[in-house]
Amino acid sequence: MARILIVDDSKFIVQVLQKTLESDGHEVVGKGTDGVEGFELFKEQKPDLTLLDITMPNRDGRDCLEDILKHDEHAHVIMISAIKDQEVIDFCLNIGAKGFLNKPLSVGSEEGIKAFYNTINNGLQ
Repeated sequence: MARILIVDDSKFIVQVLQKTLESDGHEVVGKGTDGVEGFELFKEQKPDLTLLDITMPNRDGRDCLEDILKHDEHAHVIMISAIKDQEVIDFCLNIGAKGFLNKPLSVGSEEGIKAFYNTINNGLQ
């Protein structure tokens, strides 16, 4: 299974993601709370996939995504956010994010978990 880095300032979201991913056999190799920490963890851990929040303190997800892709143009990153600004979403996808997950995460329903894993699997390709 995949080695996954989670970068999000919401402890609740991190817990939900970690529990969901680990129950499917993935390994969470790091958890960051902002874009600065996320980029450092990315360089240290070299994850197969990074789940990256957009709105965070210190350095937001867009800037962190740019840093990650400059460091490794083949990085697999999925953005996560409650933000509904299509311009921001398009920016992230256009520069190289492999997908986008909306908050709140719908992993409590069968349909929601299926959509979640489709996004994760697409992000790993």
